Amino acid sequence: MATASEGQDLKLMSAIKRGDTEAFEQLFYKYYRRLYSLFYRLCWDDGRAEDLLQETFIRVWRGALTFKDDLKVSSWIYRIGRNCWIDLEARRKSARRAVDIESDSMLDSGRVDALSESDPRATTSGRYAAVRPLALIDQLANPEGKDDTPGDVAARREAEDAVRSGLLDLDPMHRLVLVMSFYQGMTYNEISDALEVPLGTVKSRVFYAERKMRERLKRFMPGKKASDRKAAASDA
Repeated sequence: MATASEGQDLKLMSAIKRGDTEAFEQLFYKYYRRLYSLFYRLCWDDGRAEDLLQETFIRVWRGALTFKDDLKVSSWIYRIGRNCWIDLEARRKSARRAVDIESDSMLDSGRVDALSESDPRATTSGRYAAVRPLALIDQLANPEGKDDTPGDVAARREAEDAVRSGLLDLDPMHRLVLVMSFYQGMTYNEISDALEVPLGTVKSRVFYAERKMRERLKRFMPGKKASDRKAAASDA
């Protein structure tokens, strides 16, 4: 049985098929924050995230007539967003091959701060329940209960940079499911439906991505002394 939210989405899509721009605007404002959050954490670049968001909703508007009412609108939109991101990754890889670029650092905005749950651009779903062990990421980026010293700020910045680089080093499909699960609060079934991949594949990708991230961040684990973290960093 469809939820009230899903029923509202279907009504909006029906209106959008008739060319109703106000319905399209309502759908945009319902989903743009969580999609921006998804794209930002996939590429860690404001400009690319905004471009992906715009391209996704252009395709939603143009493809509205192809939408089938037996689909969940949210899953359909995520599939479009996934395809936009895959297209972007393919173009970037092609460009790097053409000019023999070994790194995409020139495309990097330099931003390393993770979006917290309180950030207005973060997902509004309110469901951050999926990958509990990876709560370490947000704990590192947003510690609570103490005043920051200059050393604390520097240590947190180092941790944020490690989180960011760790995510970017993941295989794109592993990165995608991890971001959807941890940051978007989506269940494995929701991810499976949105990406059109088997449930078992989603679980294995999340497991692999989580293991890689925990290995990458082990020197920041609670209980590690600053000297231990420094030594681990020098060995990395």
